[in-house]
Amino acid sequence: MKLVVLGGAGSQALYGVRDLLLHGKVFTEVVICSRNIEKNRKIVESLNSPIVKAAQVDVSDKESLRRVISDCDVVANCTGPYHELAYGIIETVIEAGKHYVDFCDDIEAFHEIFRSDLPKKAEEKGLSMIMGLGASPGILSVFARSANERFFDSLEEAVFYFAVDSREPGGPAVLGHMLECIHNAPYIKDGVMHNEPSFREEWDFDFHAPYGKRKVTRIGHPEVFTFPRYATETKNVSVRFCLEPVASYEGFRDVSLRGLTSVHPFMINGNPVTPRDFTMAAMLAQKAMEPAMTEAELKEFLRQPTACAAIELHGQKDGKCVSFVGRINGNMAPLTAIPLFIGAEMLAQGKIRKKGILVVEEAIEEADAFMRETAERIRGNGFSYTIREDFTVTTEY
Repeated sequence: MKLVVLGGAGSQALYGVRDLLLHGKVFTEVVICSRNIEKNRKIVESLNSPIVKAAQVDVSDKESLRRVISDCDVVANCTGPYHELAYGIIETVIEAGKHYVDFCDDIEAFHEIFRSDLPKKAEEKGLSMIMGLGASPGILSVFARSANERFFDSLEEAVFYFAVDSREPGGPAVLGHMLECIHNAPYIKDGVMHNEPSFREEWDFDFHAPYGKRKVTRIGHPEVFTFPRYATETKNVSVRFCLEPVASYEGFRDVSLRGLTSVHPFMINGNPVTPRDFTMAAMLAQKAMEPAMTEAELKEFLRQPTACAAIELHGQKDGKCVSFVGRINGNMAPLTAIPLFIGAEMLAQGKIRKKGILVVEEAIEEADAFMRETAERIRGNGFSYTIREDFTVTTEY
């Protein structure tokens, strides 16, 4: 079995590749692809595995992409931003007749693709294609499905939370994604979709260790699109987040409230510049002045949990009002990459039974088993991973 990893030289993708080398038993060839072939070759050399190879590809060039995936079994797409690249990549993968998985966390990409004829074309070809199998959406979505099936007869509300340390590995695409997410934060209230920027409302939420109680605000994230496709009766869905340190959260709050995520240009010295481009450039310049962590410092940093995620569900069970809060903490990179690569193995083995383009809540039917395997593999890679569940029966909520 052959796996092609688009964006395989990226920091998050490499966590998944290393996991495959430690625990994977499905793929006999793994191809790391990006535009920089020299970087790919150095990574392959450092991994020192006979099954890992390097290839060059420009994912925006359909012919280049078609060539590199022509003889593979599964495509894992770790490139971004997804709202710019996902449609063209998925279209080419369908034409090539390959199974597919990504960790898309861009809600606009979901809207664009599911409004198109691509899901029908994938289903007609008998392909299974999973969008959003990372941390959030991904393992957090699977957790919500698991809790719903175990504890609820009907579900009224689902709130997804995450908190991440701003020092987690990530390049300009991560920053650009954050600015897009706080620009528009859709949510469902009483069955009606609403849209507004982040930070117009805030709540307190207790993540427990290591972050404790924090201010959170809505963020534009795909669970508002994906979860109701599985739990169709849910009338209230939102995603809320915070950042560590608090100063990072407050910095993004200032950017949002001052309108600096706008994509409408203004003129500077005769040149059109958008507020978002200006913000992006200023943040990247600031980040470039900060000393980068050495490999040893990064390894030490990731010994402890640096990310928290949670689900809060409210509904009915046996005629009673019930509530559930589930918390996960660990590190964002392995929490994102390892579920995706487990999903790639499941696709190769034919364990994803549904066909077409699927959101993660539809695709992963054995939710508890997937949760257990993810936990075992994250811990087996030496990373922290803890999970806690709190279930209550109340008269009202």
